[in-house]
Amino acid sequence: MRRWTVPESPALTIHMVDSFPVMPPALADWAVELADARDTSQALAIAVFDRMGGARYLNQGMSELLGGAAPDRPRHAYLANPEFARLLECREEGLIFKGWLTVSDGHLVTRTLQASVYRKADALLVIGEFDVFELERLGRELARGNQQIQNLQRELIRKNAHLSRALEELRDSEQRYRRIVDNINDPVLVTDCHARILSVNPAFTRVTGYSAEEVYGNRPSLLASSHHSPDFYAAMWQRLLSEGVWRGDIWNRRKNGEVYVQRLTISTVRGERGENLYVAVYNDLTEDRRELERVQFLAYHDALTGLPNRVLLFDRLSEAIRDARRQGQRVGVLFIDLDGFKPINDQCGHEFGDSVLQTYAQRLRGTVRECDTVARLGGDEFVVVLRQIEQLEQAGWVADKVLHGLRMPFTHDERSFALTGSIGVALWPEDGDEAATLLKKADSAMYAVKQSGGAAWLFASTLPVALSLDAR
Repeated sequence: MRRWTVPESPALTIHMVDSFPVMPPALADWAVELADARDTSQALAIAVFDRMGGARYLNQGMSELLGGAAPDRPRHAYLANPEFARLLECREEGLIFKGWLTVSDGHLVTRTLQASVYRKADALLVIGEFDVFELERLGRELARGNQQIQNLQRELIRKNAHLSRALEELRDSEQRYRRIVDNINDPVLVTDCHARILSVNPAFTRVTGYSAEEVYGNRPSLLASSHHSPDFYAAMWQRLLSEGVWRGDIWNRRKNGEVYVQRLTISTVRGERGENLYVAVYNDLTEDRRELERVQFLAYHDALTGLPNRVLLFDRLSEAIRDARRQGQRVGVLFIDLDGFKPINDQCGHEFGDSVLQTYAQRLRGTVRECDTVARLGGDEFVVVLRQIEQLEQAGWVADKVLHGLRMPFTHDERSFALTGSIGVALWPEDGDEAATLLKKADSAMYAVKQSGGAAWLFASTLPVALSLDAR
């Protein structure tokens, strides 16, 4: 490829490339006809020159390129720019001509053409097929576009790297959260805004008996027991929606049907898309409730036998007196002391002695009705409260049954022991109007029986007044 600049015209630069096709000799007026045919084609500049360099035909593009031609000037009379005439001597194809053009508003612009040259004996056809300058401009724009794309690619790579780090951190955070939740001993449950279960932790499965697969997509109501009304749950959701948190005790049902109590805390949290999620943390209160119930039970019951103690006995006896007063009935009180228990306890040990007391408590409980009360005051002393007594003899019948139950043997190390008992019987209203008075009268009658050898029962009303007052 050769390149030179026409010295007389600094604005004119010519690039020459090799290979020039020779025009077929049979074409005489073909050049003009071809030029006329392509005048309205996509060619930018078309010209036909004679051997002297005169322009026989110029289209508008070529006229502007050569210095500007008046639209009404005859094309065949138009002479080319003298410097451009030097191009007519070339024997090669692929000209690149760069020159200044004047546009209608008076500004100078640069036009660069890739031209094809066809030569004949008496004529030369020059056809500018495309604007190289425009291609160069487009190339520069393409280069800028490519640079912008590269910049965007680099920015995308940077953002992707940042996003990858953020996703990795998020995964790490989620894994830490999952490890924490999975290792919490209390059940954790997460639902969507429609209260459908999204996740649970292993403690939830351990406590409820439901696997994660069994509860996904379900509602927490599958745990509901019959302990709470619809109003309870409506109030729960109203508080949760208004304040974002709810705390309280709730009775739920395990998969096996067992009902248990939990302390529940539900909190509202925002999801990644701004939606409400609900996180429920359960504290199983079953053991706490059992311990509380045990403490409350021991406050009113004997720890060894499980029978009511003195406190509950007074309450039950007072209640029985109030009921009997309303209904016009009697109340019977049997004060029982085991005969011969101390030697057995000393010989066989306290463990066997406790077993005897527990067995006798069960026998005594089975001797009376469901409405009656059997209590242990301590040691080997028991009290029976008989409600709804119509006749005095009913208390005596029960006393006989109690003595019979004592005579049934107790076995230890293949040895059998039989006990007896001393029983004092007091009646309301004959022997007193208050619970304490009745117990005291029955105690006195029991003591009198024991002083007489035991293994019997006695009505307090048969005791002399002095003995009743001074007993024990």
